[in-house]
Amino acid sequence: MRLWIIVLGRGGTILLSIALALLLVSLIPASQTSIVAQSLTLGGEMWRDLHESIQTPQQSLYFSVEANGTLNAYLLEVNSQYIYGWIHEHHPDLLDPWNVTYLQEFLDANPRVIARQDEVHNGQMARTYVPTKITDATLVLSNPGSDSVSVECTVSMTALVAPRNKVQTLAFWTFPIGFVLALPWGISFLRTKTKRFATLASLN
Repeated sequence: MRLWIIVLGRGGTILLSIALALLLVSLIPASQTSIVAQSLTLGGEMWRDLHESIQTPQQSLYFSVEANGTLNAYLLEVNSQYIYGWIHEHHPDLLDPWNVTYLQEFLDANPRVIARQDEVHNGQMARTYVPTKITDATLVLSNPGSDSVSVECTVSMTALVAPRNKVQTLAFWTFPIGFVLALPWGISFLRTKTKRFATLASLN
């Protein structure tokens, strides 16, 4: 058997083993670490931060928002103090930072902090967020209309062994590459075995 076939075969079998291990890891169930439910009324042209946490790639943040009007929901990769600090820095005499105008100014000046942006129209919206690095995460609701809106919000965090989608994607790419690399070795191995059996059979 040629040396390059053996080398590729070993590399292929290693990749196949890695792919299998990744798939098994992705099947390990996640464990929910916390859950918070809130009910509130958000006044017209007002905003509020509802949840704040430090997220890692091993944590999944799930949030659902149900409203009887139109709301904007933002998941921002900063903590709430950063938002307040920015608003007060640009409006030093401001006593009430809760008007949507000030939030919009902040978002326009800091678009990179917006991890998710969604709208809720007389119904429910649910999203899941898994960061790519350790980061602050703040859920913010904004009421752009003039009427008050009743809101039901649920937030939960789940601990992950590894980001499931990313691990499965990596496994699905690794498996065919390993299979292709190991195929010549497998064919050569089977041919060698077949020849040996044929030789033994002819001797008997």
